[in-house]
Amino acid sequence: MATTSLQACADCPAPPSASDSGVHSGVRRGDQGPPPRPAPAQSTSAVKQDDVLDPSTFEPPQLNQGEDGEELPRVVIEFCDRCRWLHRATWTQTELFLTFPPPALHSITLVPRNAPETGGRFRVWLLRYRSLEQEYDDTVGKGKERWNGWELVWDRKIERGFPEMKDLQRIRNIIAPSQDLGHSDKPVKVRA
Repeated sequence: MATTSLQACADCPAPPSASDSGVHSGVRRGDQGPPPRPAPAQSTSAVKQDDVLDPSTFEPPQLNQGEDGEELPRVVIEFCDRCRWLHRATWTQTELFLTFPPPALHSITLVPRNAPETGGRFRVWLLRYRSLEQEYDDTVGKGKERWNGWELVWDRKIERGFPEMKDLQRIRNIIAPSQDLGHSDKPVKVRA
């Protein structure tokens, strides 16, 4: 039976220990320092489960539409590809990931549209949860009932423009109302 040892990631800097006072061996906190040395190779015939250089051990992401809450919350940005709005969509995606890093948002998907009926579309959707009743209900609802847990955060045609990040504070109001957004933060309006 092979013994397993914890190996340091060769690509990431080692996290500071709890006893680190800021200066250790002449390296200040924040400095990368020398990269950790890889652990000696083990001579086993079995393939290691965490081999970063063996594609046969890779597992795809579990994007299972919110089953068991694994990949929630998630955002989908639909945009008109014929209007050349890819850069605006990627900017929005980047800003959302910088503002709400995982696990606040697990994934942000870009969906280009180029059908005539989707011309001029720029929508931001948020999936927080899926209820089991909605998952197994095969009746088609009307309006928001058919959205199955998705919430429309922004629509360019309804809002008459593209979202600024202060406008997408709506996502924060849903997933993390107590998070401070800094200088662009607006107070959350509480409905009476």
